[in-house]
Amino acid sequence: MLPDRNLHKIILFIALGLIIFGAILIFQGLSPWRAHSSTARSPETPAFPADVPRLPHEAANAPMLNVEMTPTEAQTMPTAPQAPPISIWLDTVAAPALRNVVESFSADGVQFAAAPEDAALRLSAETGPDARRAYTLTFAAATRFDTIHPVIAWREVQSLWNGEPIAAANANSLSIAPQLTRIVVLTETLPLLTQALGTPGQNVFGVSDMATLVEAAWQDRSTLAIVPFEQLEPRLVVLAIDGQNPVENSAHFDPARYPLVAHLYAQMHPRSEEEAKRIAQMLQALPQGNRDPERLTVLTMTGVTAMCRLTAAQMERFGPAWPAEVVGPELASADITHISNEVPFVEGCEPNTDPNNFNFCSKPEYVETLFASGVDIVGMTGNHQNDFGRQKAVASLDMYETWGLPYYGGGRNLAEALKPLYVEHNGNRLAFLGANSYGPPMAWATDALPGAAPFDLNILSATIRSIKEKNLADIVLVELQYQESYDVQPLGDQRLDFNALVRAGADIVTGVQSHVPQAIEFTDGKLVLYGLGNLYFDQMWAQATREGMVVKHTFYKGRHLSTQILTTMLYDYGQPHWTTPEERAGILRRVFDASYW
Repeated sequence: MLPDRNLHKIILFIALGLIIFGAILIFQGLSPWRAHSSTARSPETPAFPADVPRLPHEAANAPMLNVEMTPTEAQTMPTAPQAPPISIWLDTVAAPALRNVVESFSADGVQFAAAPEDAALRLSAETGPDARRAYTLTFAAATRFDTIHPVIAWREVQSLWNGEPIAAANANSLSIAPQLTRIVVLTETLPLLTQALGTPGQNVFGVSDMATLVEAAWQDRSTLAIVPFEQLEPRLVVLAIDGQNPVENSAHFDPARYPLVAHLYAQMHPRSEEEAKRIAQMLQALPQGNRDPERLTVLTMTGVTAMCRLTAAQMERFGPAWPAEVVGPELASADITHISNEVPFVEGCEPNTDPNNFNFCSKPEYVETLFASGVDIVGMTGNHQNDFGRQKAVASLDMYETWGLPYYGGGRNLAEALKPLYVEHNGNRLAFLGANSYGPPMAWATDALPGAAPFDLNILSATIRSIKEKNLADIVLVELQYQESYDVQPLGDQRLDFNALVRAGADIVTGVQSHVPQAIEFTDGKLVLYGLGNLYFDQMWAQATREGMVVKHTFYKGRHLSTQILTTMLYDYGQPHWTTPEERAGILRRVFDASYW
């Protein structure tokens, strides 16, 4: 036993050591008491940045701890076990359609097996007692854009696929089948199309890519292209098969009645109950096919609307929605319906039927025609917005806002007139821009006064580029009120300016100034419509001014897939009707013959 005096020395020495060790820990900021304090913070520890989101369990005043681990410590820290990737086998038929889709929709990643027996999930075109339908491929029958009557019967597609050209006597009256002698498809889709159509004849040809397929259709009018829906391009017009067209929305398209589809099937062979749950979750997350109606948008765009003069007189006689009685329901069936309304709504406006009257106004109750047409957005590039003065123009804009009708291409001042209108539908982000080059200057907006956006190619091009560079929209649509011409061919400067806007990044450029249908062009694959003609207006004085075009654009997952042209004929000084097949052929032949193919 040590003497008491020595014991006291030892205890004192140990206590002194503990005090020194604690002081060192505090100095280095590693005190265990400090780490559990809710208020203490060392000067070296920064406050939590306000712009960094906290995890849900983090307290608002929780301190940040600067604790570093050595590599050895980090390696020994326990980690949550990660589920192994699901082993999937795709047969040669399913692989082109599903490989990228499966990779995108699997939460845990996938591992593609070399043989079916090595896979927990097998995806193929084969059916079986334990197979379930996993994915539907919708195809489109298409041909070159300048086709007058894009319709065909399913039996005609089948006969052509089997190598049996259709005689005109056996074809539907409007079908293009008699002029078709061959079919071109993407080579990788041939096995799936065989499932839908049977063994192909010698007149069915496979190509490697869409560019080659589109070129083949354009070079030979006897060619029918069969294309996976999501790979469509606007230079192809899609044919309605037995009245069903997949580029339409659910108002017109019934998938159950559309025959040009193929199916892929799933067979599950999980190694465990947990893996079975993960496979089921992955299959549930996969889209049902390559045509998802919740990712599709149909936009209808129209030409000149001016509810004044004799059109207004007819509306006084037959009611404020009279112009839209025939074509309104079709216009309203689109997901987004556009109208170019050139005339302000003015309280106390009275119809002036003098044909030499060019001072236009519409009664506010005439908005019923827009409602009956299902109008969602309004282009304000017309040169009559200020006809009754700037105060009346502002009052008209107030009415649009009260009615919940967004507008663009004009506004309360220059900044508002130049501002893009952004619309999102089913994930498709659209930007609308408009401008007026026709004038007169009193029709243009200024820094402080209302009117249409004056056309400046540099400003408009810069706006388009900015939208694209900042990824503010998938599709940019520009409309111009250009110098008026009553010729099917556009003016020289008109063509130059419209094409310049495409090269700046616009996806579709439309002329809304023309009172007659005008030519069409594809510039770098983008659609240019030089003029759509009249919609609701009184110009009955010539055949050409009675004619009009309504265009329906289909967008899918941020891409412009297709455009349809509907044709109208004006009656009774303000009410358009859908054309007869003969009238349609007359309009489109003249437009297509003047177009730049």
